[in-house]
Amino acid sequence: MGLLVLTVAVGQTTRLTAYEKAQGWRLLFDGFSRAGWHGYKSNKMPVNWRIEGEALVCAEEPGPVVVSDETFRDFELSFQWKIAAGGRAEIFFRLSEDGATPGETGPVFQLGGEDLECGGNGGLIKPWRETKVAPETWHQAKLTVYGNQVEHWINGSQIASYLLDGAEWRAAVAASRFAAARDYGRLPEGAIALAGRGASFRSIKARSL
Repeated sequence: MGLLVLTVAVGQTTRLTAYEKAQGWRLLFDGFSRAGWHGYKSNKMPVNWRIEGEALVCAEEPGPVVVSDETFRDFELSFQWKIAAGGRAEIFFRLSEDGATPGETGPVFQLGGEDLECGGNGGLIKPWRETKVAPETWHQAKLTVYGNQVEHWINGSQIASYLLDGAEWRAAVAASRFAAARDYGRLPEGAIALAGRGASFRSIKARSL
């Protein structure tokens, strides 16, 4: 298995280019306002999240994740993230807020850090390569979801691809910690959630497919 070392510096952008706008991209976070986001199962932003340097930053102490007001079906999500030493970061997608946690319904895209495999999805499908995440360094990710097809991209390289609710997926879920979650990965549409500890997210943009 190859080792992908993430040392690529990516520029900070909270504005869309004319080309991005023509391609249907739109900002989900403008770098200054928390509009469009709320705490999981809450109508307010959690106190453990703040805006700093045009990024959404989760404080070191654990707390609720932040969830998009908008829901998504088929989409591409692009964003930059970094993790403090000893921290961790991940996102969830197509989730509902009916469960006790986002992970009861929303599949996960792990971004690395303590106990998390970068590019993984909770141990269900193995990424194609090991990815080393340098702390305090901005990296680029993209998530593509179309029907049941999911792709994980890190710094321009695709590192995972899988089918939600396919035979391999169902077998992996049944043998995992998600086995008791009836709706895990089965919702056709849902929100996006950012989660982590010592994690920062910026340049968050999406487009419908």
